[in-house]
Amino acid sequence: MSELTVARAPFLEMTPQQRQAHFTEWGYVLLPGVVTPEHIARIIAEEGGENRYDWIERWPGPAQEALITHPGLLEAIRLCYGADIRFFKSVYAEWREIDPENKARGRQRLHRDYDPDAPGHGDFRNSCAAWVNVGHYLIDLEVDEGPLWVVPGSHRLPWTAERAECEQWAGDARMVLARAGDAVMFHNRTMHAGGVMQSGLPRPSVFLSYRAGWAAPMGEVPEWPAEVVARASRELRPLLVGLNDGVRVDPYGVVPR
Repeated sequence: MSELTVARAPFLEMTPQQRQAHFTEWGYVLLPGVVTPEHIARIIAEEGGENRYDWIERWPGPAQEALITHPGLLEAIRLCYGADIRFFKSVYAEWREIDPENKARGRQRLHRDYDPDAPGHGDFRNSCAAWVNVGHYLIDLEVDEGPLWVVPGSHRLPWTAERAECEQWAGDARMVLARAGDAVMFHNRTMHAGGVMQSGLPRPSVFLSYRAGWAAPMGEVPEWPAEVVARASRELRPLLVGLNDGVRVDPYGVVPR
């Protein structure tokens, strides 16, 4: 195995507490086998042939919805973020990579998803002070086929390390070769990048975003549709309501706008 890859085997034996400790120390953790092969097949079947869509545009079918309240996933998130959490964003993506620069590099540019200013577009969903992205991978990731790259420990660096400058940590980046059905939790300030599918085949994946209940977005965000909340299960409904509740933590240390 390349020294640039993160070994999957240790994660297979980790206890929930060890996973929490790994996430706290390194800003990411792999959760093996969260999604069964049968569940993956149902997700692919209901996906509808789209390359990418945001759930705020189209709430998905029951197969993807079932990911939100997976017991093992919620346990891992709550150990890291507390019992009170909100589910505020998700995207289905196949990552059909066509950008020549990314293709030559083998991945996207390293970046962070944390966006306290939401410059230019007004989408404040990623502006919460404490949140986690969870990537569910529906195929095996290989060295040249869509690996997730992370910079371990980069969540400890100041958020003001601008996105354009993240490549200076490229020498510390490592590949997480998740298998079909694995999930990877990564901290909102962990530098990361999606890998390129050199074959040109799709890399189907689902990204779920959860925040600590206290960590409100820095600007107003859309609530989940009332009809979705009304029919949600007892386990799901508390995660969907009150997306604008909580405390706005301004990273500049000034009075929140």
